[in-house]
Amino acid sequence: MKKNFIIIFLSLYGCKPIEPVDFVEINNVLIKNSKNNELNISADIVLNNPNKAKITITKIDVEIYAEEILIVKINEQSPRELLNLAESTINVNGEVDIKNLEKFINKKGLAIILGNEDVGLHFKGEIEAKAYGIKDVINIDYSIKSVKGLTN
Repeated sequence: MKKNFIIIFLSLYGCKPIEPVDFVEINNVLIKNSKNNELNISADIVLNNPNKAKITITKIDVEIYAEEILIVKINEQSPRELLNLAESTINVNGEVDIKNLEKFINKKGLAIILGNEDVGLHFKGEIEAKAYGIKDVINIDYSIKSVKGLTN
């Protein structure tokens, strides 16, 4: 009887459910030129894994907007692991859509060049995480108020 009680007790309290991964912030946003004269944006997405188990990021689908105009679409599907019980940083890169960038410049370009206005970036999308076959979606909705100093 005692063995059965111990087994039941351990099975009820020994397995803690997987908690959702928390989005913390986006930092180290850089706008840079590539070798092919393409414009790229890179950023670090910081996530907090409150679990003892390792979490695998299976899909990153994030869009970056400048003044409500889509300028970058990031769609990565290479698996990445998050550290357990810690914050992890995931670096993402995306190519700037030149046609949409032209729309943005036509809308705000002169004011930005003259220094009358600053531009903010808005990151919106989802990151898919997986642990023990259970999928979770981490929503991203984050804004940076100023892009001054982001070029590299």
